[in-house]
Amino acid sequence: MTTMSIEATIVVTAIALWFAQGWYLNTRLNAIHEKLDRVLGELNGLRDYLYEIDPQFDDERALNAELFESTEGNGPALAGMSLKKLEKQKQAGGKRTLDTPFFRANRGTLGDEL
Repeated sequence: MTTMSIEATIVVTAIALWFAQGWYLNTRLNAIHEKLDRVLGELNGLRDYLYEIDPQFDDERALNAELFESTEGNGPALAGMSLKKLEKQKQAGGKRTLDTPFFRANRGTLGDEL
């Protein structure tokens, strides 16, 4: 009888330790994900700042402003088509656009390569 209770105690203790270890590793993993999200958010903010001052996006910014004016009723009606055409040209040429993400989660790499 005592060996049965000792075995049951060992099994229950092993299961409890297994769950405790899983909980601990899950909390550590969540902390790592929070830090990664914070770092990627900061890099995305840096990307936004650099794209604001980068002259290679001037043509795209001008077309975005034209599109905004057209939604207000003051600009050309087909401004969105010009913007899409420019974005497709840039992507076909391997260049970045204003909407290119800094980090692509589906590929797991920085978004420099298109």
